[in-house]
Amino acid sequence: MADTLTDKEIRDSLPEETKDIYSKYQESFNFLQARKTRQANQLVLLNNLQRGDENIAATTLLTLFNRIMSNLYDDKMQIKFVPNEELEQKQVQTLNILAQNDYQQMGMKELDYDWTWDTLFFGRGYMETLRFNKARKIMEPHAINPLVFGYDPFFSTPQEWRYYWKWITKSSHEINKLIKAGIIKNIKKAEDISSGIDPYLWNYKVVRERAKFASPQSSDSYRGDVFQILEFFGYDKDGEKCVYWLDKNFSKVLYKEKLDLQDGDDVIGPGNQVVKTDSRWPIVVKEAFREPHSSVNFSVADLLEDKHRARSVLLNLAYLAAKDKANPIYVYNKDKVDDVTQLLSRQINQHIPVTDVDKAIAPLNTDPAMDPSLQAFMQILSQEASDPIGTNLVMPQQEKGKQTATEAAITQQLSDLAQSLQSKVMQFGTQDFWAAWYHRYKRFTKAGDEKIATVVGVKGITFEKIDLGTIRTKYPPGVLVFSAKEAEYKELVERRDLMEMYPAFMQSLSPDGMKNFNKYVFFPKFLKDPQMMEILFPDSMDETKAQEENEQLNANGLPEVSMTDNHESHLLVHRMSKNTWAKWIHIAWHEELLHHTKQQEIINAQGQMGQGMTTPEPQQPKPGVAREKPLEAAASLRNETIKSIQQNPINK
Repeated sequence: MADTLTDKEIRDSLPEETKDIYSKYQESFNFLQARKTRQANQLVLLNNLQRGDENIAATTLLTLFNRIMSNLYDDKMQIKFVPNEELEQKQVQTLNILAQNDYQQMGMKELDYDWTWDTLFFGRGYMETLRFNKARKIMEPHAINPLVFGYDPFFSTPQEWRYYWKWITKSSHEINKLIKAGIIKNIKKAEDISSGIDPYLWNYKVVRERAKFASPQSSDSYRGDVFQILEFFGYDKDGEKCVYWLDKNFSKVLYKEKLDLQDGDDVIGPGNQVVKTDSRWPIVVKEAFREPHSSVNFSVADLLEDKHRARSVLLNLAYLAAKDKANPIYVYNKDKVDDVTQLLSRQINQHIPVTDVDKAIAPLNTDPAMDPSLQAFMQILSQEASDPIGTNLVMPQQEKGKQTATEAAITQQLSDLAQSLQSKVMQFGTQDFWAAWYHRYKRFTKAGDEKIATVVGVKGITFEKIDLGTIRTKYPPGVLVFSAKEAEYKELVERRDLMEMYPAFMQSLSPDGMKNFNKYVFFPKFLKDPQMMEILFPDSMDETKAQEENEQLNANGLPEVSMTDNHESHLLVHRMSKNTWAKWIHIAWHEELLHHTKQQEIINAQGQMGQGMTTPEPQQPKPGVAREKPLEAAASLRNETIKSIQQNPINK
């Protein structure tokens, strides 16, 4: 764009279909440009090599950033799907297997690293979830560079944005291929649009690479081969969400497509009116320090920049003082010093001849390079940098002696809780990402589509054939996120308390209750891998049978309940099935039998205490039957149950 023209003049010169896009782009650009310029300078501060050979660069920003990054990033999958009222256990298991496979195929180790890095350094990290490869049947997400990204400044929540955009670069060969494929329209060849990269965008690259002693070329060096494309997400004149591609001059719409992702939620308006929405914006946001109702969040770099610069200045001043101490500046009497040149060098056994020793020569600067007050101030800077990001350094006290174990434990506890809070805040974005992943499968696959999932776990490599049509429900399943680092102190206290209460649990819980306690409560405090839990505590025969019966219950069928069933295990599994009439009747049946079994155990125990008492034959009551006469109404109740199911086929 010509610098001599105002925004209004540029807008008036554009085609009608791009004027609104240009206005929104400028609105966002003016809102974010000053912050992006500062963030580019913060990147220079992170690893600046052009500091001069005689200077020292502080490592505060890099050290503490890497420390918090290592606490929050994990190269393993950190989510597990859990059932909802529409999703049975078998479907959940299928989703978990598919997610583990896709985690590898999508390259989420690298994507999670980039996403977490952007989140911590820039305050927000952005992941796009639009692309879905129909041939491979997999979503193709990618992390967006925040420096080339812009959004609506008036709304803090991404799904409320009116628009957002990002700059992408394409070579002339890519542009021509897209033209040939019919994706890019309105131009016949790449040369029909302006090439090159805007100076302000190129400057982000220049300042970073020059700081590393690289020599980037000017933005016009490859002007004929590199094209800057604006990918804009916004509403068209009909109020439909669309994605546009525009050339750098906003003169042509190269591509336009309506977003038809079918993952939008119904919006409840005034008067409880339901407003239908077809698609959500295909973008997921993570925040490092969540600030409610704010369009801009502060970052780790914002918190550390001033301390980093201050430490750099003080370190260099101390370095100069140390050099002056080793090679001081002298004052001397020129009438008494015979060889002044020897004051300018340091040698072994150096002697400076003078006419009169008394007051002929003296060093000018004798102060120490790092006096106690400066050391204390440097320590304060370190503590001020560490406290707000939860990377507290346990420093020994110089005057009162070493720090006590209690003081160290309290410091560690505060640090762990701060890092745990950050982890929980960043989990919001992780949940949204896997919800979008589920919706892409729901939108772009159909019943009968199959996929071979490769799962690498503690059992080795396994292959599962997955019917993608079986995982479709109206609402996505629940997503349970495992933190890469929970609060260590909090976990330590919980493990200690559970170990102290373990003998009491063994006495009070049934064998099945103890197994579930170990599987879902106790051992997960020590073993974070869900696959390991399945190996140590495999499903019992009753749990497997109950899962098979859930398929009948989901279809409103009523399977038989046997007296030999482990009713407690069955009840736990059956509560995960869909809400049907058959489910509630079947659960009541199990509860009735469980109560009857416990009564029989009491009677048996009493009979064994008396002489000549025989153990009564076990009976099998039906649900709702009076407990004192379990067999009288069994036949009529079964007929009533079947009749009720036939008359009420609708799931409740």
